[in-house]
Amino acid sequence: MKRLLWIAASLAVLLAAPAAFAQEAPGPAPADPSFWSRVTVEVPAYTHHVPHDDEFNDRNTGLFVDYALTPSWSLVGGDFENSYRRNTAFAAVSWEPLTAHVAGLRLAAGGMVGLDLNGGYRGFNEAEPLLGAVNLRLTAANPDADALHRLGLLLTVIPAAPGGGGATAFNLAVTYRLP
Repeated sequence: MKRLLWIAASLAVLLAAPAAFAQEAPGPAPADPSFWSRVTVEVPAYTHHVPHDDEFNDRNTGLFVDYALTPSWSLVGGDFENSYRRNTAFAAVSWEPLTAHVAGLRLAAGGMVGLDLNGGYRGFNEAEPLLGAVNLRLTAANPDADALHRLGLLLTVIPAAPGGGGATAFNLAVTYRLP
């Protein structure tokens, strides 16, 4: 039953995304609306698992690309070595509707739903091929200032897979928005 609910919720988010793009209030116009200025490269730096951290891989090396469709919605894809030490390729949609600007910084929070494209979590995830996570992103409020202001941090919380036996993973990635 949990698997069915997980799949239904994930599909609802994926199906609702196009309608949400159309209804989203336009944000401020980007200084450079080019294709490349909407691309953010994300490099996982460290992962911690709760509980049983010693049973999992804390070095989830890989590379992700986030393409911003709107200020809140983006498409994400990448490849990494997962916590079970298996290669995983994924494609996802990310929604970060909660934002705050404080002291020149932008904090955004939301979630991500995606697909495990090559079965990297096969046997460990009862909801396969679906993947889900919660994101907390910290960037400069004005990333157009200089190269240093394009850097950021992304905390991704990946819940334990339905069915138990796993652990919740907290992953910290360094991000860089292209000029």
